Amino acid sequence: MRTDQHTYDDIRAYLRERDTVLIPVGAVEQYGAHLATGTELRICEGIATEAGERAGLAVTPIVPVNYSAMFLDYPGTLSVSMGTIEAYLREMCDALAGQGFRHFFFINIHAGSLGPIESVCRHLRRNYGAVGGLIDVFTIMRDVSAGKLLTKSAPSGHASEMVTSVALAKYPELVFMDRAKAAGPLRAFTEGVTTVSSGKVTFGKSSFAVFSDISDYAPIGTQGDPSQASAESGHAIWNDAVAYLSDAALKFSNMQFKPEGAQA
Repeated sequence: MRTDQHTYDDIRAYLRERDTVLIPVGAVEQYGAHLATGTELRICEGIATEAGERAGLAVTPIVPVNYSAMFLDYPGTLSVSMGTIEAYLREMCDALAGQGFRHFFFINIHAGSLGPIESVCRHLRRNYGAVGGLIDVFTIMRDVSAGKLLTKSAPSGHASEMVTSVALAKYPELVFMDRAKAAGPLRAFTEGVTTVSSGKVTFGKSSFAVFSDISDYAPIGTQGDPSQASAESGHAIWNDAVAYLSDAALKFSNMQFKPEGAQA
C-alpha cells in the first residue's frame, strides 16, 4: 500500500491490522556518464513499492535527497547535510507515530543516511516504544547476485555492472549505454594503501577511513565496468531482491524488543 495513493480511511483501516511502515530513502547524484542522476532514486522507490505490495505493508513516498557531498564535483548531484536528513526524517516519523505506526523500516540506498536513520530509530524507540530498522538495497542486490556478475573488478561498485543491469531492466530510459566505459584502476593516495571507496582504504590486514571525493580517485565518477550489464541479469537481480526485501519486511513487522511484562 502506497500511502500517497490511498485515502486516510484506507490507512486507518490498515492501522487496525498492522503498524508497520516502509520508508524509502533515496539519493539524486551523479552516476557516471551512462546513468541519469535519478537512477538511485527510481530504484529505491520502485523496489520499496514492489516489496510493500508483495508483503501487504504500507510504503511512504521516497525521501529524495541525501548527503552526497562526495559527488558534488559533478553537475546535477543534490546534497543536504546529515543534520537536515535527520531532522526531516524525525519530524516525518513523529507524525506517523502519532497516527499509530510503531514499526519503521527504512529502505535505504545510500551510505550518507546511515547515521541519521540510526539516530531517528533510537528517537522512536525512546519516545514511542517503537521498533526501528534499516535494510540496504544494494547490499541485498550484491548478495543475491554474488558469483553471477561477469566483470571481475568492482562488479557492484558505483555505477558498475550490477546497478546498470538493474537500471536496464527497470528504468531503461535512464541508461545511455553508448556512453558506458570502464573506470580503470582506482587511484591510491599513497604507497601501500588501496582505495576502496570515498570513505574507506585498506592497509595491511585491515582498513581505515579517509573522507575523499570520488573525483580524487576515479575521475569519471564510477567504479568497475558497466559495459557487460544486461537487462536479463537486471531482472533476475531485481526479482530476487524484491523477494528477499518483502520477506525481511514481514519478519521485521513481527519483531518485539521486550517480552510483555518485562521490566526496563
